[in-house]
Amino acid sequence: MRFAASPGAVEGYEGRRVEGAAYRPPAGYLFTDEAGATWWIIFQISPDPGSHGSEVRGDVLACSAAHEERVHVRVLASDVLRVDADAAFRQNPPSSYEEAVEVAASIPRTDT
Repeated sequence: MRFAASPGAVEGYEGRRVEGAAYRPPAGYLFTDEAGATWWIIFQISPDPGSHGSEVRGDVLACSAAHEERVHVRVLASDVLRVDADAAFRQNPPSSYEEAVEVAASIPRTDT
């Protein structure tokens, strides 16, 4: 499953377009936070030309799932290897937004 939002619909993330593969909680595609809001958690590949093959880098983003309003984007982990992000979410599958934040914080950052 993929999530995407055009630059004009994004608040945060420097107003850039967001598009990426969604991580999944045990039930469905959306993570719910303590306030009851729902979020997509995605991996957005870096536009850097050096980001390819086993060295695919990018950001783990939380994107609000509310309809008919701007998509609020929070960067949970920046400049991480996709292989590390995928492994973290597979080894410690989060059930809530707060747990997803913790998993993202555990992903090692790349040295750029």
